[in-house]
Amino acid sequence: MFLIEARGVLARAAAAETMLQEMAGLTHGTLRVVASQTIAAYWLPPILTAFHDRYPSLKVELAIGNTEQAATRVRDGEADLGVVEGEVDEAAVAHWPIGEDRLVLVRSEPFTEASIDAAWLQGARWVEREPGSGTRSTLDRHLRALGVDPAALDVALVLPSNESVRTAVEAGAGVAALSSLVVAPAISAGTLHAAPIDFGPRVFFGLRHKERYRTKAADALLELIGSQRP
Repeated sequence: MFLIEARGVLARAAAAETMLQEMAGLTHGTLRVVASQTIAAYWLPPILTAFHDRYPSLKVELAIGNTEQAATRVRDGEADLGVVEGEVDEAAVAHWPIGEDRLVLVRSEPFTEASIDAAWLQGARWVEREPGSGTRSTLDRHLRALGVDPAALDVALVLPSNESVRTAVEAGAGVAALSSLVVAPAISAGTLHAAPIDFGPRVFFGLRHKERYRTKAADALLELIGSQRP
């Protein structure tokens, strides 16, 4: 109980400091962002680079966590803005579509199949991300929509990062579904090959607290993200 109260006091103090900093405009202060792994490693960096070029005096702190962890940080006032790969079930946190990419099914050998169906997916040997990751939850949702039970897959490895999954698949450990942002260089290099199946778009969600102070820095980052969407 004491820990929860202490975190609340710290969050309120940070919010008050932010409000004082913003009285001078977007020239000082810190923007605290939390994002899931794929977004933090591949999608956000060029956006944050453009943000820094536009507002060089603002400091950006980027934390990495899965969807649940990101929502908790936003709820508790430890982050001004979150960007995650999964929908959020947290009453105090607003979430909305902010971007997207696609999952790509890959393996080390070229696919000779004309198409990939539910039976093929059920019989394949898989390398997967850990439960709780946005990539894993998105894949499971797509598989269920195709009539495949994710719990019944032949899973060779469960690994904690996109890079470890990609490396294992390049070594021939099985198939995996990863973000197009993660596998595009390997596909171009010929170390991975994409399957003839379309899982559809994977939506990225922005997260903000419904009631806490909306920082101008967070608004500015959201405006930049919006300007870059097609």
